[in-house]
Amino acid sequence: MQTATLSAKQTRFVSEYLVDGCGAQAAIRSGVAVSGAHVWASRTLRIAKVAEALQAHQSADAARLCLRREDVLAGLLEAVEQARVQSNPAAMVSGLREIGKMMGFYAVETKRVDLNVAGQVELRRMNQMSDAELLRIIVAGQAA
Repeated sequence: MQTATLSAKQTRFVSEYLVDGCGAQAAIRSGVAVSGAHVWASRTLRIAKVAEALQAHQSADAARLCLRREDVLAGLLEAVEQARVQSNPAAMVSGLREIGKMMGFYAVETKRVDLNVAGQVELRRMNQMSDAELLRIIVAGQAA
């Protein structure tokens, strides 16, 4: 769990984040002003060396506790089933939400669609047309 490359505030943030997993609260407890805690935490969590330190601590904790991801998922599923038996829909939703997070169901999907290729071809074709040809296309479009 090397944290030598982290600043004192980042090291404290990592320790505080491990308490409850709440970035804003960890930032506040690390000495960041309440008004900027959320933004500071978000930016700090994206710093590679901070993310690596968190991962190292979490892996060490999991190894020390002999806890695997599958064990956590099994426990959450058991809790959801217990909530179902008790007719507690709020607890069921909460448990399923945690399972969804662990499974990556809420991960942001980024898709890039390049529309410029077709647009460039059409623009090139139109640039080669005469004014009369362009006018015929416009008139045909208005008539339709």
